[in-house]
Amino acid sequence: MPKCIQNSLSDQVYTMLKEQILSGQLKGGMKIPEESLAEQFGVSRTPIREAIRRLSEYGLITIKPRSHAIVSIITEQEANDIAKVRVTLEQLAIDSIDDASYAENVKELSRYAADCQYAMGIGDRATVFEQDSLFHLALVRSSRNSALINICERLDAKIQQLRIAQNLPEDELSYYLSQHSQMMSLLRNGDKEACKQLLYEHITHDLTRHIAGNRT
Repeated sequence: MPKCIQNSLSDQVYTMLKEQILSGQLKGGMKIPEESLAEQFGVSRTPIREAIRRLSEYGLITIKPRSHAIVSIITEQEANDIAKVRVTLEQLAIDSIDDASYAENVKELSRYAADCQYAMGIGDRATVFEQDSLFHLALVRSSRNSALINICERLDAKIQQLRIAQNLPEDELSYYLSQHSQMMSLLRNGDKEACKQLLYEHITHDLTRHIAGNRT
């Protein structure tokens, strides 16, 4: 099979597996079905394994030596580590946002915040998590710090997995989504310290309890 076609198939498998993991269809610990994927796409396992390798580098899949690949599991320790790093990065972004950069990004932030609420209202959790992610990436982009933006974009897949693993009850998830507009209001009023404190609550909210609860 020509290399370009192999690469195209690998890209398709990569995209499909990534979407299934980040939507929660493939859950942490589940085995990646190489054989059935190869049959589905009508190819050898080579492009399948290439897609799995890329997802492993992205942090979404764990490859077991001389065995198989599974969807990565977020441990309690990793959940707390991710939250600490994320708080630090996003608080740094808030410190870097000025009136001009906020004005440039406020429409985008408002749209993502509203889309989160709408998706929550119709019970579409996959879209809720997607729009929540986009809101926070837009917040970081408002800092105009290219290094910070790049780091947060690379961390986003793990953050998406963490959102799914937490599986917050509907009332709690709705409460935390409502904090998007509160953060925007605080930024608009120039109260960065209060915004950073709210962000801390928004990100850390009792991680260990929810991660542990979903494993019992």
